[in-house]
Amino acid sequence: MEQPTSNRRLVTLGMMLGIFLAGIDGTIVSTAMPTVVASIGGLSLYSWVFAAYMLFAAISMPLFGRLSDIYGRKRFFYIGVVVFVLASALAGAAQSMDQLIVFRAVQGIGAGAMYAIPYTILGVIYPPDQRGKAIGYGSAVWGVSSVIGPLLGYLIVVTLDWRWVFYLSVPVGIVAIVLVSRSLEETTGEVERQVDYGGALALSASVGAILLALELSESSIALTGGLLVVGLGSVLAFIRIERSVRVPILPLSLFEDRVFLITNAVGFFSSFVIFAALTYVPLFVQSVYGGAASAALAVFPISIGWSGMSFVSGRQVNRFGERRLIVTGAAIMTASFVAGAFWTASLSLLAILVNVFVMGVGMGMITPPLLTTIQNRLGTEQMGLATSSQQFFRNLGGTIGVTVLGIVMTLVMNDQLDAVPGVSDLGDLQRVLLDSSTPPDGLTLVLTEGLTTVFAVSFVICLLTFGLSVYLPPAHAQAQDVPSGDD
Repeated sequence: MEQPTSNRRLVTLGMMLGIFLAGIDGTIVSTAMPTVVASIGGLSLYSWVFAAYMLFAAISMPLFGRLSDIYGRKRFFYIGVVVFVLASALAGAAQSMDQLIVFRAVQGIGAGAMYAIPYTILGVIYPPDQRGKAIGYGSAVWGVSSVIGPLLGYLIVVTLDWRWVFYLSVPVGIVAIVLVSRSLEETTGEVERQVDYGGALALSASVGAILLALELSESSIALTGGLLVVGLGSVLAFIRIERSVRVPILPLSLFEDRVFLITNAVGFFSSFVIFAALTYVPLFVQSVYGGAASAALAVFPISIGWSGMSFVSGRQVNRFGERRLIVTGAAIMTASFVAGAFWTASLSLLAILVNVFVMGVGMGMITPPLLTTIQNRLGTEQMGLATSSQQFFRNLGGTIGVTVLGIVMTLVMNDQLDAVPGVSDLGDLQRVLLDSSTPPDGLTLVLTEGLTTVFAVSFVICLLTFGLSVYLPPAHAQAQDVPSGDD
């Protein structure tokens, strides 16, 4: 439902700033981390700076989505930005790696709101026939922010201090709040004001335990097994709670709806493969060409293809329909990962960049139509639930994909890594490439075998994604009412 009393242009600008905050964080922090480690130490905890952020973002996202439907999107946009900005300022003032990890966890809570609520507000202030365009703008901003993140991070580290990588969020967040406070009238739906805190706690425990298990999978088998047991037990508790409460945080009846199920499955599996590519392609390029600049160059085509096609597909949703764009994007991704499975150590840089650009184009064609499909399906009253579920499953897919395909890559390379000086696992490999402009002898061939196997597995996942997208009903069939989940 369009909100006529809102200044849509200023609200949209405020939402773009919120999306920019969340989008730039990952790449700008990644660029600064070698300098951070040199300043405050804690190399052994390096990965937890990112893991803590993603873990708490994933946990908080569904709760923010549901609470924003009940108590107001504007209010929780403020809360998300304030938490994110304050935690960013604290991260910039951190004196040890332990402190930085704690502040990044808090920052992740704010990011959980930034992942979902801006797209929720866009879905509410724009009518259904214009949502695709608005979401396309948001996806393009996300892609552009991830492209400029490494360059901006490098410039800040060189000209100022690594702490300004975090301080940058403060003025951007303040401007976003000012814009929204002056231009957005409240957009709550007519839902019952009852929060399923038991379900939220069980969902958070299940997601947190499973993601922690994946993060620790290479260091402690016993702890990983224990966390998986906790995670699965929490899933069962979550299902039991959702069946008994009157207003569940995530109605189980939605999983009986084909549109809800397929859009979230496609979001999960497409993110599963694309984020693994974003993580592991730079390792391959750096092993062939050396230097951090070559690794950054490998990420740009994916981000450019993703953001550019998101902008285009969002504007073309009404012309071609969500289903056609999603199916075509899934087909393009499938073809691009097939090509990746045949990479060799002698492949030209141009061929690599073109291949990963096509991966980004496929993902960009999928992203806005997926979100408009589920938003139009659930409607204004459940806009926060619709948006947060899509963003939740996409982020969950990306996090699990990077870990699972990293394990696949490690298993393939395991025997051969022993022959590479100073490298015994994937973590060592990342650190060696980070510290040296000259890759160790033999590393390129080892990485080629590992990465092409990852791409072969990704092709199978893409094929599944394509098969699921074909079963999306036409747009006119998606407009019917779905069960609310209330008993």
